[in-house]
Amino acid sequence: MQYAAELIFELVRVIELLVIYPVAEILSNESVFIATNLLIAVVFLHYKKRKQSKRVNWKTLKGAFLSTRIWWSKSSRIDYLSLIINSFCLASAALLIDRYLSGGAVKDSLFVSNWLESIAGPSESDLPAQTSVAVTTIIAFVVFDFFNYWYHRVLHQHPYLWRIHNRHHSATNLTPFTNFRAHPLEAILRLPVTYFASMLIAGLCSYSLGQQASEMLILGTNLFTFGVLLLGGTLVHSHIFLRFPRWLSYLIVSPAMHQVHHSCKPAHRNKNYGSNLAIWDWMFGTLYLPDSEESVLFGLSQSNRAQPSSRAFFFGKNTIKQEER
Repeated sequence: MQYAAELIFELVRVIELLVIYPVAEILSNESVFIATNLLIAVVFLHYKKRKQSKRVNWKTLKGAFLSTRIWWSKSSRIDYLSLIINSFCLASAALLIDRYLSGGAVKDSLFVSNWLESIAGPSESDLPAQTSVAVTTIIAFVVFDFFNYWYHRVLHQHPYLWRIHNRHHSATNLTPFTNFRAHPLEAILRLPVTYFASMLIAGLCSYSLGQQASEMLILGTNLFTFGVLLLGGTLVHSHIFLRFPRWLSYLIVSPAMHQVHHSCKPAHRNKNYGSNLAIWDWMFGTLYLPDSEESVLFGLSQSNRAQPSSRAFFFGKNTIKQEER
């Protein structure tokens, strides 16, 4: 009896460590952006209705933000399940990385900076500490966003990786929880790739600036990434078709631009891979700036609007190719 009680206690601890705590941490981190983005969405909706000579009342707000047709659709329910399962998978993978790697991308970046020093000699940079932090913050934001652009593009263009990534694009409704809609293999694959990218960036910055890399962070997020997220980062996965001014859309990805990326219409295929910066799409020919009244159709196929079952989402073989969307 005592053995059974200890086993149950340990099981509860594992669930707390690998499921409850990771999910709670994700939701607490996202709450700041959701709150600010909700305010932006309300202002945008008010402006849009005012142009149509309509008033914004409680019924309008409820229909726009609290519709069960969106939040409790089959597509959204898969989003919620993905959040729980992927939190478990990522927490487990993070424990393994912490066990078998030396302890953090910044610490491991010393190997990169020492290797560069052995090849090119000591760095002659002697920047003040504050300047070094500012430069590192900018470099980390730009370089990591460049990496994310190509990583995302490869997920679409490589046939085997697309079979995994298309789970994310199978969503027919977008909510902020769609951000966590991914096959566990994709979630786990991204962890070591992101780790080594962070290690390389930190190592390059440490060597070139002559001191250990350090970023300006807000709530654990790069200062510039934090700013972009405040502008509408959680609205990219939503039905709020918020566009930025045309000049700004060449620089920063708007919610409307990422919603175009999720559209299965032929004109929207293979467009807008960027995460924060739109300049990569502009430079490499994948930029698409939508019109104000342009319609999008979320999902993998225009003809097949059915959502996969939960079992098919995680274990099924999706045969819809990128060129058939």
